[in-house]
Amino acid sequence: MMDSLGGFLLVITAGICWIGVGMVVSKCSARGWDFNLVQGLNYAGATLVCSLLLAGSVSWSDPGSVFGLGFLMSFLAGITNFYSFLFTAKAMERGPNGLVWGIMQSGMIGSFLMGVVIFGEKAAPVRFLGLFLILSGILVMGVSRDSRSSVRGKNWVLPTLAAFLLVMVTQSVNSLPSYLQKESGSDSLVRTLGLYFGGMIGFMLTTLPGMIRKRNYGVRGEWIAAIILMVLNVSASLFFFYRGLDLLAKSGCASLGYPVSIGVCVIGFSVYSLLILKEKFARLSLAGLGAVCLGIIIISLQ
Repeated sequence: MMDSLGGFLLVITAGICWIGVGMVVSKCSARGWDFNLVQGLNYAGATLVCSLLLAGSVSWSDPGSVFGLGFLMSFLAGITNFYSFLFTAKAMERGPNGLVWGIMQSGMIGSFLMGVVIFGEKAAPVRFLGLFLILSGILVMGVSRDSRSSVRGKNWVLPTLAAFLLVMVTQSVNSLPSYLQKESGSDSLVRTLGLYFGGMIGFMLTTLPGMIRKRNYGVRGEWIAAIILMVLNVSASLFFFYRGLDLLAKSGCASLGYPVSIGVCVIGFSVYSLLILKEKFARLSLAGLGAVCLGIIIISLQ
């Protein structure tokens, strides 16, 4: 009981951190900053911080115990995570930020389905109603017309759906070490390092060559955004999410980790987009976003 309660509190706190991440992505898109560069600087800084922490906290007599299966899975998740945010930033430049963020983060259904289908976690029938509401909400938001779509068309939908699919992969792969703790190890610092090292590799493959060629090393605002992202992401992963996911796994409900944290994240960012960004959605779009938020809440029920 205490494990599950502590796990829920930790993943909720991670979700609050991720609301801040969404705000940073939105701000970069609004100001025309190069989010690939911002994201790459964030990953490079996070990798450096985690490497220094790891160097002083583990024994290096057996490197395989550190850089094992858990590190590899987090590394792969980091690469797909980098590209998911690349598509998210593109979509936010073209369309309503609240809808983009809601659809993209709905990819958490991947980890839920993996837990139920592959690892046999029990799911009450009502949680499948939540799954239906999420998918229906995504469909409704994709076909409805909002104020920005009437001017620019629906050119934000395809990158948003690409981000959604990549998030499904990212969160499924990133959850595996919590299910396979004996085989992979599940140290939060190792997993955080793997995640951000993978993201840094994505940055090096995608953005770094062009940066060097053009001698574009970012403006002051991009560096500040990268530092804020690094603090939020490292805090969420290292101190809250992975530890919460491990506690939930011990209680047999690891599949709730992402739905709960993402539910907090999506609902919080939706409030931000409506009240702070003053985005105006068509009624159908708002209904779709509401269905996604309600679906995430239902799917989080044990």
